[in-house]
Amino acid sequence: MMLQQVGGTASNLQMMKWAFLLSCETLSHGGKTFYQFIPYRYGPYSFTLNQETDSLIRNGFLEKGLDNRWNLTPLGKNLDIALPNDVSKDICQISEIYGKLSGQKLINLIYDKYSWFTINSDLPGRKRKRPVAEKSIYTAGYEGKTVDEFLNLLMESGISRLIDVRYNPISRRYGFHKSTLLRLCSSLKIDYQHLPGLGIPGSEREHLGSDHQYTSLFENYRCSLPSREKDLTNVSRLLKSEPSVLMCMEANPEFCHRNVLAQHLTTLVDMPVKHLGC
Repeated sequence: MMLQQVGGTASNLQMMKWAFLLSCETLSHGGKTFYQFIPYRYGPYSFTLNQETDSLIRNGFLEKGLDNRWNLTPLGKNLDIALPNDVSKDICQISEIYGKLSGQKLINLIYDKYSWFTINSDLPGRKRKRPVAEKSIYTAGYEGKTVDEFLNLLMESGISRLIDVRYNPISRRYGFHKSTLLRLCSSLKIDYQHLPGLGIPGSEREHLGSDHQYTSLFENYRCSLPSREKDLTNVSRLLKSEPSVLMCMEANPEFCHRNVLAQHLTTLVDMPVKHLGC
């Protein structure tokens, strides 16, 4: 709808910045399931929004020109989009206030107002220092989060390495499949490491429901850890070398093997356990 409001064409950069301003400067924030943003090369950016534009292109609603502009097709211009009234009004408001600003003016405006989004900037003289966490055994789960929200949490927490301890690193949620997550982390200068030897096979997690079943699963996992000496040595080395987080899916660490692993690691490295995003 925003692209319809501004005449059907805009640069990728402009659309990203308008969407960001919609999320930050309106009462609706774009709606309950609107995009989250991370600091990127020219300010706030959403990997999820960019990925969904590819879907619009495949379905014939949008074209991406050689000049990196998004252009609505006739099908896209005539698309009737049903949005809540408050979101529609806020889109019109953002379009009226910022719709005529160039990409560079939008960058300057946002950099001046939202300095966090300068930490990965490619623009000289506009880069805020990135936070660096104290060494700890950090853990985090991505359940319920977009990849943008999750990666922003890591950067805000001063994390520079993600240690994926899933046995099978696939996910239907965009951004959390191993190959995609590796690519996105790399673009944000977050080192990605996958240690499947510290995971639990999916076959052992089937039909979990009761507290007793979780207790039994984690007790078996705890007992198996001494036999995973090579992987434990590797993860200990990674934790010591730079601020790192053990990542798995579950939001609540009490229902995830990463918490059992983290507690065991306190016997190998002199660091406390800290759960991010809880």
